[in-house]
Amino acid sequence: MQTIAFFRDTFRAFRKNTRAAIAVEMAFVLPIFIMLGFLSWDAATIYTQIKRGTKHYYSVGDVMASQTRDMTCSRLDKVAELVYSSYAAGNWARRPRPTGNDFTRDGALDFRYVIRVVTVQDPATETVTGDLRGRVRWEYFRTPEDMDTESEVKPGELIDIPDGLRIAGQTYVQIAGRLWVAPAINYLGVFDFNPADNTVTHTQFDVVRFFPLRYVTSLGLDSSASDPMTDKCSDGSNYGL
Repeated sequence: MQTIAFFRDTFRAFRKNTRAAIAVEMAFVLPIFIMLGFLSWDAATIYTQIKRGTKHYYSVGDVMASQTRDMTCSRLDKVAELVYSSYAAGNWARRPRPTGNDFTRDGALDFRYVIRVVTVQDPATETVTGDLRGRVRWEYFRTPEDMDTESEVKPGELIDIPDGLRIAGQTYVQIAGRLWVAPAINYLGVFDFNPADNTVTHTQFDVVRFFPLRYVTSLGLDSSASDPMTDKCSDGSNYGL
């Protein structure tokens, strides 16, 4: 009974103490403020990741649109490697592969894209139904397996072009990529690479941009069987075009 009376008296004294009331309120409110502050900061890091990735996709497009001669598959691969190295440098919010080899021959998992050269249909030479569309002339993939995916556009096929770019006969470089964006809690292992199937569980954002050629009217693919990266490119010949 003395124990019960002790706790009852202690609770009454605590309830009457205004400092105790402040402590209780703080115990409820402080975690909420901490959580809101962390989420706001984490949202900012995600936004920064998206901007950083998009900027580097723009870099790929700028490099391609500035070419003055046909590209080989090996040169395309070098461009891809250099741009990715810039993207990954100091990018603390992303995690490397568990194997430690972050940039393999097939490209990094979190920075994947395809480069296409697209020519808008010319009504004078081709039959056009409806709006002008772009015909894919050739393309380069960071991963050869992606080229044969059923859903991927093949050379010779038509794709939609943004309204402001529908100029008959105009040629564009299209960068169609995907970003895997990780929040700061990525470092806690909540979002991480899945070693079982070698994929990532990050949130995905699609990026599609068109770049008009600056110095030439057309940009071709210089393919050769001796090129070690030839399996990453297609001009339609491997699809019977």
